[in-house]
Amino acid sequence: MKIPLVTNIQRFSVNDGPGIRTTVFFKGCMLRCPWCHNPECINTNQEFYYHKEKCVRCGLCAKVCPEDAITPPGENGEYPVRDREKCTYCMKCVENCPTGALTKVGQAYTKEEIMKEVLSDQVFYKRSGGGMTLSGGEVLMFPEFAKELLKEAKEYFIHTCIDTSGFADWEVLEDVLKYVDLVLLDIKHMDPKMHEKVVGVPNMIILNNAKKMAEKGVKMRLRLPIIPGFNDTDENIHKVLKFAKELGSSVMGVDILPFHNWAEKKYEQLDKNYKFKGMPSLTREEVQDLELIFKEQGFDTSIGG
Repeated sequence: MKIPLVTNIQRFSVNDGPGIRTTVFFKGCMLRCPWCHNPECINTNQEFYYHKEKCVRCGLCAKVCPEDAITPPGENGEYPVRDREKCTYCMKCVENCPTGALTKVGQAYTKEEIMKEVLSDQVFYKRSGGGMTLSGGEVLMFPEFAKELLKEAKEYFIHTCIDTSGFADWEVLEDVLKYVDLVLLDIKHMDPKMHEKVVGVPNMIILNNAKKMAEKGVKMRLRLPIIPGFNDTDENIHKVLKFAKELGSSVMGVDILPFHNWAEKKYEQLDKNYKFKGMPSLTREEVQDLELIFKEQGFDTSIGG
């Protein structure tokens, strides 16, 4: 069984499915969306954040690095610089940092440890209609582990969701769906060439999986990240609308997810290039017309999930 690292077990979440939920974020994704709001969940390996505001430029991280992947601070007050290409993520720099300027990203959890966190909030699930959501990253990179978690949650009568791109072999997805009450399915772009050019993978597998889920009566909410200059055109939005209609009654609703720049700091802390650096977040008012398009066609529609 391929076991994921987990970046966060977020309790009292209200944007990852109905009610109050506990969301488990798996580390690892096949897609490479340049706007990704969870860049710490892209790679499967353990990484580390660099918190510049906590760094006292002591140089200890550079001294203990066995790969010489850290340039020590300079005499004129320059901060240490990390070469992530040379880094083997041995975490010696993190373990020896005296101020907490370096912190690990990604932790191994057993199924039992995760379920202990999930079960601790059962009373809130019952009162709000909430439950457990598996997210990421991409949950379908770890189907066996995900299935075991979902199966146990159902044994406790906990509502289950997966938040997924849908990019997986149908046999893999179908097996996981046995224990899923609701699928939160990202639809990033309807044009296959644009999807592959920007996201890195074709969209036909995703769209075909959506059709197969609809044929099986799987409950879905389509989630539309609205990215300026990529998928916010009238043509693409109306293609999504047409596709949602084709899926029929399986589509329980549509969530408009306006672009936000809240992850910009994460990219800095991971020493990653952020192509959307400096771009302002979209406001609720800027996407209300998109919300109206789907509402007028009878879809339960939200902004922000």
